[in-house]
Amino acid sequence: MTSSAFSRRSLLGLGAAAGAGLLGGSLTACNGGPSGGDGTFSFLTWDAASGSPLANVATKWAEQAGTQLDLQNVPGGDDFEAKLRTVLASGAPPELIRINDDYVKGYYAEGSLLDLKPYLEKDEILEADYYPVAFNFAKQPDGAHAAWPIMTNPGVIYVNVDAFDDAGIDLPSTDWEDDGWTWDDFLAAAKELNRPGERYGCLVFPDTSLETVFPTSNGGDGIYSKDGTRFTLAEDQGLEAVQWVADLALKHKVHPDFATITAGENTPNWQQSQLGTGKVAMMLALTSSVPWLRENATVNWDIRPVPKQVSRTTVNTMTVLAIPKDSKDPDQAWEFLKYCVGEEASADFAKSRGFIPVSKSAGSLFEPDDKAPENLPVAIDALEHAVNENFSEYIQQARGVYRPVLDDVWSGKRTAAEALGSVRDQVNAILAGEG
Repeated sequence: MTSSAFSRRSLLGLGAAAGAGLLGGSLTACNGGPSGGDGTFSFLTWDAASGSPLANVATKWAEQAGTQLDLQNVPGGDDFEAKLRTVLASGAPPELIRINDDYVKGYYAEGSLLDLKPYLEKDEILEADYYPVAFNFAKQPDGAHAAWPIMTNPGVIYVNVDAFDDAGIDLPSTDWEDDGWTWDDFLAAAKELNRPGERYGCLVFPDTSLETVFPTSNGGDGIYSKDGTRFTLAEDQGLEAVQWVADLALKHKVHPDFATITAGENTPNWQQSQLGTGKVAMMLALTSSVPWLRENATVNWDIRPVPKQVSRTTVNTMTVLAIPKDSKDPDQAWEFLKYCVGEEASADFAKSRGFIPVSKSAGSLFEPDDKAPENLPVAIDALEHAVNENFSEYIQQARGVYRPVLDDVWSGKRTAAEALGSVRDQVNAILAGEG
């Protein structure tokens, strides 16, 4: 996670509330840890200021559990990662932590996270009850289950319905299985929707989810190979996809240029405001943008599937919690994790219309209401076409090398092949543990 507006995780706080109905049953002393210690339960997280949904669920759970909550809310991005590394290295971490889903594999590989598999087995929690893209996310090569997602939010295309009406063109299909709505169709629509000086046809590359959405739709593995050993963004399908996105601005002029995006990146929710105020007609973003748009958009808007090339594939990201290996009370931490995916909590998450409960039975709670988006089931259906980013334990180092050169692609200083090719060997070395 980064605090930059270019990050796919620079959006909004998270939602959760109470309830344990979907995961009934209590687990006792699976790891034999002390229960209670000094009577407090510490939880390190971000985006959980007082009154936020995540803070509310933690508070409600603590009240029902009869424990005093020590909610340690730290600013996101680099500040949080620095704090997390410090407490994990201290030998006395909080009972529970929120963790960037990108970094679970790395933290587990270094021995910082507790394997949850014994808890899952003891409570007879079944994979079939959860969306596979969420349940399987935390599985490690050694069979361990290193973390527990409580919410998921896939990537979709947001559409300015008023702009489509103004241009006199049909909205894309809501069906993820439709044979149409290709990259070519997306570009053609962007050209018709474009109004120089007034409205851009689309907005894609402020959101780093494009690094997975377009390469996988183009038949590639995404940023990294499925086994996390190759920098596949710098291979043919990835290079073609990145260049196609860059050309939306550089060649076709239907997308804000790099300077415009750079100027807006430090403004909170800048990307969402472009769609919500009618300055762009289509936008790639995670469903986590929905709550902001529901409260602030001044145009009529909706959501649609991402466009297809070889396949129609989107990215999935999650709100993930984990138990540190040195947690003083892992049993109580596990009870909180179960609480977060219970019926009542899932219902509260669903109210946001942006964060999807991870249990399949809770999908029925994610229903349209009298506010946009009208076609909310598009978000649920996205999970059947979503992939998680392929991870490496060295992902932080790899990003520090390849992300900066992408700026040269978006600005037109170098082609995707030139920019990403210049760091391909270095990133591959990092992924091999040699960086």
